[in-house]
Amino acid sequence: MHKQMKKTILFLAYFAFFGVSGFAQNNQDVSSEETSDIGLFPKSESPKLYTFKVNGEYRFLGTYTHYNTLGLSSENTVIDPGNYRDNPTNNLFIGDDSQMPTLTLRVSGRPSKKTSWGFDVYTYQFMHGDVRPQYGFKVAEIDRPSIYDPINGERLASSLIVHLGINLYGSFETKVGSFALQAGGIHWTSMSDLTLASYKGYNRYNVFERAPWDPIDSSVERRYFDFYKRGNISQDARWGHKPFTGLIVSGSNLPGGLTMKAMVGKTDLYGGLSNLPNIAYGGQLRKGTLGGFIGINTFNNHTYTDSLNQDVLGFNITTLESHFSVAKFNVKMELGAGRYISPDYSKAWGEALHTKIKTPKLADDKLTLEAHLFRIAPEVINNNSIFMNSSIKDGTSTEDLNLPFASSMVPIGMMTNNRQGINLNAEAEFDDLKLSMGIGSSTELEAISEIITYGHPVNALTRSRIWRWAMGGNPITADGPYERYSVTYRDVYETVKLQDTIPIKKSFSGFELQAKYHPKYFGQKLYLFALSKFSSVQKTWSPIPVLTDEAYVRQYSNELEAYYALNSKLVLSGYVGMERTIANYDTQQDIKTNRPRNQYGNGYGLGFDYTIAKNTALFIRHRWFSFEDKNFERDQFKGTETILELKLTF
Repeated sequence: MHKQMKKTILFLAYFAFFGVSGFAQNNQDVSSEETSDIGLFPKSESPKLYTFKVNGEYRFLGTYTHYNTLGLSSENTVIDPGNYRDNPTNNLFIGDDSQMPTLTLRVSGRPSKKTSWGFDVYTYQFMHGDVRPQYGFKVAEIDRPSIYDPINGERLASSLIVHLGINLYGSFETKVGSFALQAGGIHWTSMSDLTLASYKGYNRYNVFERAPWDPIDSSVERRYFDFYKRGNISQDARWGHKPFTGLIVSGSNLPGGLTMKAMVGKTDLYGGLSNLPNIAYGGQLRKGTLGGFIGINTFNNHTYTDSLNQDVLGFNITTLESHFSVAKFNVKMELGAGRYISPDYSKAWGEALHTKIKTPKLADDKLTLEAHLFRIAPEVINNNSIFMNSSIKDGTSTEDLNLPFASSMVPIGMMTNNRQGINLNAEAEFDDLKLSMGIGSSTELEAISEIITYGHPVNALTRSRIWRWAMGGNPITADGPYERYSVTYRDVYETVKLQDTIPIKKSFSGFELQAKYHPKYFGQKLYLFALSKFSSVQKTWSPIPVLTDEAYVRQYSNELEAYYALNSKLVLSGYVGMERTIANYDTQQDIKTNRPRNQYGNGYGLGFDYTIAKNTALFIRHRWFSFEDKNFERDQFKGTETILELKLTF
């Protein structure tokens, strides 16, 4: 029996080794001819999948704020006593409440060399509450999962959603040209400044507080070196573009040297947030010329406000555009016409044009000048362009709820409709010193509004975060103790009413100067940035800001930043900002003092950037801030703010 068992075991072992080996060999032969060779341990890339990628970023953001004085709270402010209390002293907030995700995963695949797809998945916040509607409903303490049973219950971090939808990209060649297709999801695209684009400006801003989309470089010093050397910092694919969901077809190498783009779908301001049936469509056709191009652009929107689709709101705009060179001067021109469609307004067309002329480098390649002229009629409405709407309340868009409306004081280079003006910009280099200067003036075409709006350059981001505790539950309507502040995306603007309720045409003047200094001493590790702004709005046209009481509102601000790289991994930072805003007696006055606005704002900050590892960095910022209106006693606040950001990319 014992010998028989041995024989049986040897036979089974023999069969297991040689039989299975033979079976595997036969299976391998079959797989090599008919099936994929990937298996559990891939030996070669499958021909059915060209590429598959997952990357993204994680960003932890924590903000601790201490208020010594918070005069923004008032009996007119709606604050949930179950969450917060009036005039809170200390507040800790985890996350970014400016609609920026904590964790982003970018998933993409390429089934063939000419076709690809992709989508973004992100976690929104680590909390639910009633601070703002998009955070969802407040979760009661008893309903939250316990540490002993974390699976059950209403979890706080359940907002895992698709961020940009699923995008499809494709390209194909034909006898008449090359074509690219973009469908679904949200695609960041642009056509021209007056039809579909995002305002870029002249890169005159401060970089002390980081933006959510700022990249992680190999060294934390790189950000400040790029800002000094190139005039800006690295931007992602959204820079200068607008989000569009639908179908986009682009063509190149067409007969006659033409290129084209056609699109139909929705934009974020219309289809993205509106429940009304609507459609956006447009396109462009361009022909290349020596050193540039000439083309035609159009963008349109139709929104139906009734169940029978009879009442239409919307706009049309069509422009001619050309970029070319003349005697080494670069010229960019765009002119056209647009209109707003509504039962309440006439369907008249108005003109829209702007031109930029840039000189070659002058004075031994140290100086560059640019002139910018523009005129946009009040009938021209397009909230998807780089100019703001200040003439007609657009019933199809949510933008007018969260952007300054009426007569706005804007930065040099930014345009609004119902206005014409001229801007002059200059850039100069003197060894270690770089200067960027802009001066501009504009005048309204028609007397439409008796309201002026303006922002606060110093502590702007800190102001935008005060609504959590003191500016009520609706951050897109006027609030505060005098109901004149409105919170926008990472900013706040203030509304000024004129004493005369009959609208008059107003003029605007501004001056900006930024200096960037990177000396050779200190081991070339020191960066100094200074930014000064002067602006005014008044009754008559002036080529320079009006610094007297003739101005309805005049504002001055000065900001100084310093960055010192101790080594490639550690950068120390410092900030000082001062702001002054004065209004005259033609504007709204306080009922107690009988005086107009007289405002002071100050900000001081320290911090550091530290590279922890490759693609991982830590950023600390601590700011002392204060603001006071001498003539409106309740309009004041003072405190400190500490921000910790940990960011990594993969």
